[in-house]
Amino acid sequence: MFSNRTQVKGFTLIELVVVIVILGILSVVALPRFISLSADARVSTLVQVEASVKGANNLLFLKSHMPSYSTQAVPSRPDLLDIDMDHDGDFEVFSNENIDVRLKYRNLDNTDIIKRIDISNEFSVEEEGINFTYIGYDLNTDGAVKDDACYFKYTQAQSSSVAANYEIFSTGC
Repeated sequence: MFSNRTQVKGFTLIELVVVIVILGILSVVALPRFISLSADARVSTLVQVEASVKGANNLLFLKSHMPSYSTQAVPSRPDLLDIDMDHDGDFEVFSNENIDVRLKYRNLDNTDIIKRIDISNEFSVEEEGINFTYIGYDLNTDGAVKDDACYFKYTQAQSSSVAANYEIFSTGC
């Protein structure tokens, strides 16, 4: 009465289906968390860019008041002030190689932001008129930052009573 059949070991179809269903549920729950990590990282990086620009602005504001740095008002422009940062006696604010800087109402001029902070090549910089600078991610690689809605916006000072403004736009990150 004993059979010569050997018993085959393995998983039944039901066991395999249960495992696949469990893996599917785990991926549905866990995948969005991993996807949002890259967006969170982009937003955190933009927050650091904002902190760098604020820090540079505060430092230059203080240096513009220190007697050890030479300053020079721009003729017929009471809103602009040049600072001789390298103490060489000239005010070469338009040279990329020179560290001299021009402030508007003692805040960074929007064209000097990139001279004052180090940013990664991942970022693109877009200027709009004379008041706005956008530093952010060009996610669709069209050369524009604003259309991706993942950027830091710097608005330069508008008067002695309206200081520079800092904003982060992260809806597209």
